Amino acid sequence: MTIPPSPSLFLLDPLVRTSRPGEETADNKKNLLSAKEAFGFPTDLDCDELMRGMALEADLAGAPDLCRLTLRGVPPLSTCIHAVDKNLILMITSFPEVYHRDIYLIYNTIDRSLHMIPSRPSSPTRATVLTARLLVARRQDDDMCYALAFPGSVRGVGSRQEPVLFVSPSSSDSQWEIAKRAEFPDHLLAEKSDFVAKEVFSHRGRGYWMDLLLGGMYCDCVDLLSGQRSVDVRSLGLPVGCKSYLSCRDYIPEVRAFRAVGCVGDSIKFVSITGFLERVNLVDDRMLTVWRLKKDMSWDLDYEFKLGSLREEGAFKGNHLPTSMAPMYPFLSMQEDHVINFALGEYIYQDPEFCFPSTPSFWVRVDMSSKTFNCTPFSLTDASIGCLLAISGNAEGKLAWASSQANF
Repeated sequence: MTIPPSPSLFLLDPLVRTSRPGEETADNKKNLLSAKEAFGFPTDLDCDELMRGMALEADLAGAPDLCRLTLRGVPPLSTCIHAVDKNLILMITSFPEVYHRDIYLIYNTIDRSLHMIPSRPSSPTRATVLTARLLVARRQDDDMCYALAFPGSVRGVGSRQEPVLFVSPSSSDSQWEIAKRAEFPDHLLAEKSDFVAKEVFSHRGRGYWMDLLLGGMYCDCVDLLSGQRSVDVRSLGLPVGCKSYLSCRDYIPEVRAFRAVGCVGDSIKFVSITGFLERVNLVDDRMLTVWRLKKDMSWDLDYEFKLGSLREEGAFKGNHLPTSMAPMYPFLSMQEDHVINFALGEYIYQDPEFCFPSTPSFWVRVDMSSKTFNCTPFSLTDASIGCLLAISGNAEGKLAWASSQANF
């Protein structure tokens, strides 16, 4: 017996399709917006005029097919999904003819509102932590009040740059006016480290900035949402047995090809696949390991298995699993505690040690609780699959599918 692809996992294309005002809506799709409002812009910018023609549409499909958003009423420039958190989708776009900075569009899937705010201020990077991602901070996961936070620096005593977290509360009409002094872990600062936080998220009242090769840092979200002037930021190491990498990243594959981190139910999990930072001659010997973050902020082994174990008689039930292909690009299923998804594909060795993904060709879903798996053909390039956003499909999840589907 095999299991179908998970209905609770969706893969969202980060590139948002755009079209100019007045262009026809394709396939009679409905506009998902019920209200539009702008905050924090100069008074001479006609925000109402900019937003008047905006419409948001969605194409929904369960993994491994892709979900895509279309934003109408904006110039045909690059518009991308910057972050997805609970009921919010943050997009970044621009109107270079009338405004010199990028613009954030925040879509709330519950009330179907769209807020437009300026992008966060720029600042020198050497005295802060490197990331391109905003943190959406909440006191609790179901709290509708939130704050956007971004590491930066301000000029301090003696012209010295001091690290801060710029904060933009959802309850404020003035954006990015708060700069809280941040005690970042010294060894993660840009002037001393190659740390780059590409995975940024909040979970159960804490905000996380993660580098899948070096570890991460976290803070209490209440410090960002309260009136106190400083934020204590603590470091978080990699799981025991998960190899760190300190050398030049140009010589290794994109880290999302073999690692992932994210929220799964009430916990945070970290995934690693062997064979990319160390040579594993047989694809069936490649190990997929999942750790769970404990309350004391240490990692505990959750489960692990070799790819070859899926083929062993009596170990798992499933359909045909292609041979000579390596596991790559792991994705966590946010609402299913013992489910892991990954791609199977060709690979090459450009170096005697480092393995590079070549052609992901199959999508595999493994349920560790029922010992079943399902393998489905799909077609994505290794460059595009590494950029996809894994999102939840539960009723209160990250795209609020029930409310959005009602509009089709």
